[in-house]
Amino acid sequence: MSSRRITLVADDYGLAPGVSLAIRQLLAEGRLSGTSCLTVGACWPEAAGLLRDLPAGPAEIGLHLCLTGPFAPLSQQLRIDAGWSRFPSLAALLRLSFTRRLPSGAVSAEIEAQHAAFVDAFGREPDFIDGHQHVHLLPGVAETLALTLRSAGLRPRWIRRCGDRPRRILRRPFAAKALFLQALSLRSDAVLAGVAGRRNDSFCGIYDFIDRGHGVLFERWLETAPDRAVIMCHPGLVDARLAALDPVTTMRAVEFRYFAGREFPEALRRHGARLAPFGAPPAANGRAAAMEAPIRRGIG
Repeated sequence: MSSRRITLVADDYGLAPGVSLAIRQLLAEGRLSGTSCLTVGACWPEAAGLLRDLPAGPAEIGLHLCLTGPFAPLSQQLRIDAGWSRFPSLAALLRLSFTRRLPSGAVSAEIEAQHAAFVDAFGREPDFIDGHQHVHLLPGVAETLALTLRSAGLRPRWIRRCGDRPRRILRRPFAAKALFLQALSLRSDAVLAGVAGRRNDSFCGIYDFIDRGHGVLFERWLETAPDRAVIMCHPGLVDARLAALDPVTTMRAVEFRYFAGREFPEALRRHGARLAPFGAPPAANGRAAAMEAPIRRGIG
């Protein structure tokens, strides 16, 4: 019996039709633990309907909070108070965040609007919350997210923590970026830990989106991932909409082929791991046990 539970979450559902299609296929085959949804794009309404119509299964569906371009705010308040017809670049958002120049009231209105777009599509709260380009961890954003959730009486099962123990990080590729995210996670712990059911202590999936053999990279993460680790991924099929919105294209297709193929479940078995939702109790009842569904035959 596999001993370690790994939560594999695909980011960016709703980004483009090809990304959403790839994620739905992997979810249908039990090859993901869940996905987080971008509710700000033009593709969202159709993508949400297709995801909602998937047969009920074990996957957790979360909100992928977005505050960076090329997308546009959903809330009028952010457009007016910040003058943003489009979200800023990540570099510009970082400057605003670290100099404490983000308009907290308008950011709160945007969080509410993106959350409402999720609830309108699914008729329920998101199982978890994370951030596109990890924006939910930034100074000013984390505090506003916590305040917004408390004010609305909302408590997601979990909020993604993007840090890990330094000794694990240093055994993985791309440790410098991981250590930066660890610092942001440590800083945000005090404000975000109290507004969710739980937070993950281990996080993997960071790389430079250059193809060096995704199976090798994924196994490096499995080697160091403890029980209940969260691993992010970005599978997708490349289409014109994706190419127009995001620079990461080729590696999304590489990731999709890997997770859809035979190597992925074999890697899990070799490392004594199985996929499981993060927010459910650890097999404390029949529903939680059912959520830890076996991976079905490859689709690639």
